[in-house]
Amino acid sequence: MNKNFIRKFYLIFGFVFLLYAPKNLSAQTDIYAKITTGQSEPLELAIGDFVPVQPFITEEPVLASQIKEIVKKDLSFSLFFEILEAEPQEKIAHANPPDWNSWVEIGAEFLLAGEIEPRGTNLRVKADLWDLNKQRKIMSESYRTNVGNLRKLAHQISNDVVYNLVNEKGIFNTKVAYLVQKDKTKEVFVCDYDGYNSQQLTYGKSLALSPKWSADADKISFTSYKSGNPDLWLVALESGKTQKLSSYKGINSAASWSPDGKYIALTLTKDGNAEIYLMGENGDLKQRLTNNFGIDSSPSWSPNSQQIAFTSDRPGTPQIYIMDIDGANLRRLTFQGDYNDSPAWSPKGDKIAFCSREEGGFQIYTIDITGENLRKLTNQGTNENPHWSPDGYHLVFTSNRSGKFEIYSMHWDGSNQQAITSGGNNSSPAWSPIND
Repeated sequence: MNKNFIRKFYLIFGFVFLLYAPKNLSAQTDIYAKITTGQSEPLELAIGDFVPVQPFITEEPVLASQIKEIVKKDLSFSLFFEILEAEPQEKIAHANPPDWNSWVEIGAEFLLAGEIEPRGTNLRVKADLWDLNKQRKIMSESYRTNVGNLRKLAHQISNDVVYNLVNEKGIFNTKVAYLVQKDKTKEVFVCDYDGYNSQQLTYGKSLALSPKWSADADKISFTSYKSGNPDLWLVALESGKTQKLSSYKGINSAASWSPDGKYIALTLTKDGNAEIYLMGENGDLKQRLTNNFGIDSSPSWSPNSQQIAFTSDRPGTPQIYIMDIDGANLRRLTFQGDYNDSPAWSPKGDKIAFCSREEGGFQIYTIDITGENLRKLTNQGTNENPHWSPDGYHLVFTSNRSGKFEIYSMHWDGSNQQAITSGGNNSSPAWSPIND
């Protein structure tokens, strides 16, 4: 059994416990296949102006510019589009219908434009999506919200563009849960997928670990020492209300919700060794899934809720394994590297991301579920805790490449790596499912 793996596992759940105990297959599949094999050309999308209905009102041009910029960043991030804009000297006037030829001349296939109208503290936005070659309107939607929710409104426009042009659900109103360390405590925070609107969810004044989203994206599970034992807790996203879900003696951690919402896989040490168990969504224990002398941890579900990837050091070093939901058909997935941990199963079903120890720290890899096509995604600093976006095209992860631990995002192939948090001491990200 790998001593470093044991040390890492029990450093959190042993030493810290002593420290705190005294105190308390469709069109979507085709698109994905083309993108991941380099066969897809992004759609040429022009984003025109969101024209103020009453341009003499000072706030309207500012709000219109903000919406356009948010939508542009969203759709650029998506991998589906190349965003085009007319040069300042070639400014194309807003019109309904648009000036077809002028937009086609800059290379655009589609055009998004609209109108904006504040009404007191409320905001109305109209968004029109045009097929420039066929000269027809694809989408016309009206959105209303409070001015303070402008970013959410803009993200919804982006979601609707993706759905209408690509037939995929957009991810732009999803959130990322993560941990923030303050002195000797860690609390659960959430932010928008792009790092905006960060807010604290837990106030346990203890150590929180391993935040994970429920399948309906309205709750987050986490392990906390606030009662002395490392128990499993839930926090409701809207109310912030917490409740204890599992409090077996010893470790109750690394919980992972099945995509169908029926089960939670987690690591317990109630029988002495660290094993993976299956629990109902209400905390009722269903079944022990692993039974061996090694440490089994970090379960991650397949998108069909029928298999689980996990880490085990049963071969002498931590490696990634896959088993069925009942513990049957166990197979080892990784053979390269002497310390592989934190598996994350892609929502597309074909890949598993994980971190692997190398000289100088951990790096993030992906591997096909067949064990083929091992691919290194990171190489700067230490990079850990990969977690997929719900559409399977992006990941979030923890990195200290800047000298501080921050949450980063990147595309599925390792490109476009960028920090979405700042200030340091941020870790363990988990990307929410899409909440319909």
